[in-house]
Amino acid sequence: MPSATRLATLATLVVSLGMLPGSPAGAAGAGGVSGASLSAFNFAATTDAPAVVAWENFNGVDGTSLNGTVTDGGAKTWAVNPTGGAWTIQSNAARSTSANTSLVIDGGSANGSGVATLVRNGATTFDMGLTINRNAAGTQFLTAEWTNASNGSLQLWSFNSSWTALASVTNLYPGGIATAPASITLALTSSSANVLTAFINGVSVVSTTLSATNITTFKNATHQLVGPYQWTSNGLGWDNFHFDNP
Repeated sequence: MPSATRLATLATLVVSLGMLPGSPAGAAGAGGVSGASLSAFNFAATTDAPAVVAWENFNGVDGTSLNGTVTDGGAKTWAVNPTGGAWTIQSNAARSTSANTSLVIDGGSANGSGVATLVRNGATTFDMGLTINRNAAGTQFLTAEWTNASNGSLQLWSFNSSWTALASVTNLYPGGIATAPASITLALTSSSANVLTAFINGVSVVSTTLSATNITTFKNATHQLVGPYQWTSNGLGWDNFHFDNP
């Protein structure tokens, strides 16, 4: 359904501030600092740090299909979900010409954090983000979506045959969507405490505790897919993806 329709059902927003573990120390705010480029990752050496399960830079020849390829690190295989969409490399980033589609790996756990640099490529109408706790059929999943709605919003959604708004923060860019940054680093964490949190540039922006029904539906071994997600399809890009556990 259109974003405007989905927005009309938004639940009470939840705002919390904090730093994403392992995020850049200099993050100055949710919207104004773009993510640094990543070229490699060190796997965690201490029990306090998250382990990088897989990572991907999306570097390659323009037009290369990403479906069935293996991540740069972690030996995970990319899959278009649901099937039928198209994801390719364009300008060393992942892009899709399909709406309401995702590109996912099996993270091997229902808990963890998906992280990516989101690039809007000048678009002033956009709805893009990450999906987590997704099933193989693409019929049940959670998302965090960065959108142009209401002067810039960060939204948390669940999908189980129909969309349910879980939480949202609006007016990220009071000066209008034209003042939004060209890119952000978005992280979506589904924790072992059953809390879903979205971060922009390392700052916690919106969070919600999953209901008992959602815990039963999404937090299990058949819902471990994670990766880029887009609602609109107008030249948006994803770069420097990684999935961390926990």
